[in-house]
Amino acid sequence: MNSKIESLILDKSFDYLQPYFYNNPFALRCELGVGKTSEGYIIQARERAEKIYNILFPSKADAIIFNQWIYDWSDSGDAEKYEYDGDADENIDFRIKSEARALRFLLEKMMNYRHVSVKGLKTYDEPDDPDVRRNRIVCYADNTGFDDLELINKQISDEDNSEVSLVSFKNECILSVYDDRGCDIVFSTYEKMREFYYQLEPFFLQYDYEIMKKRLNNKVINV
Repeated sequence: MNSKIESLILDKSFDYLQPYFYNNPFALRCELGVGKTSEGYIIQARERAEKIYNILFPSKADAIIFNQWIYDWSDSGDAEKYEYDGDADENIDFRIKSEARALRFLLEKMMNYRHVSVKGLKTYDEPDDPDVRRNRIVCYADNTGFDDLELINKQISDEDNSEVSLVSFKNECILSVYDDRGCDIVFSTYEKMREFYYQLEPFFLQYDYEIMKKRLNNKVINV
């Protein structure tokens, strides 16, 4: 294993939880959705995401990572009714469909790709919520490959909740599109962040520009 980013995604101590940009010292944040109309906004988001993808993944992704969230729905307290908003049947149907989509996505990837499950990872509410567990699934492209842009577009359009991220072993980075607003690129080393900084600068989210500039100048290594 020669890639540091591969070592990280296989390491249980590597949390990789949102917000990725603020939780990782060698990270850049880009804006995707721009434009005055709804249609133009989505078109720009997809076009900008594809340009960023082509910069980072000229030979396509080496792997993808995503979370498997496991919920203990049976734990509703002591002699209490389960708390929910709205209609009970609608709430049940929504949760069943959500679980089914997540399970289908998981099984499709595990049955079609060489993979590793990194289990028992930190969750957002840990240790306050013991009824939620998280595993990170690492799937390798090998000779099969993924439909990278389709995965990105699904993240943009929020068609699933798999939080899929693309990984490049050569360029030592993880590309995570969080929705149509933007994406985070996490590098394993300062050198790789610096190598791609100016290529990605035209896409930077201006709100976080000063943080990225400081990271480039090596004035801070964490925020």
